[in-house]
Amino acid sequence: MNRADLLTGMAELLKGEIAPAVSDAYPKTQAYLGAVVLQKIAAELRLAEAHGQAQAAERETLLADLDPELRGAPDAVTTAYAALRTGGDAELCAFIRTLYANRDGLGRDRFDALLGRVRQDLRRSIDRRMEIAS
Repeated sequence: MNRADLLTGMAELLKGEIAPAVSDAYPKTQAYLGAVVLQKIAAELRLAEAHGQAQAAERETLLADLDPELRGAPDAVTTAYAALRTGGDAELCAFIRTLYANRDGLGRDRFDALLGRVRQDLRRSIDRRMEIAS
């Protein structure tokens, strides 16, 4: 039995047998909430590999899509992009801040195109998190 299945079984036990057997409201509520937490952790474990692969693939596609748009961009933007190529979420946040800080130097159309492309990836990331939450 893998970890996700074990946690799911524990959650089912809490919801199906333990919580209904408790008469006091507070401990009963805590048992149900504990089941919810276990279900969330089980979903994270179950989806971790697929989500990690999707995130890595999306980051590579993002980098490839941004690269041609950055030719002739202000130095700060190209520096932030270089850090993004080898970094993670912190570097993505720094890249976004740099885009905003250099909006005038990029021009409205290019700024909107770059930020719009980044937002597509952010939306996919939110969608993956929502998959775990559901």
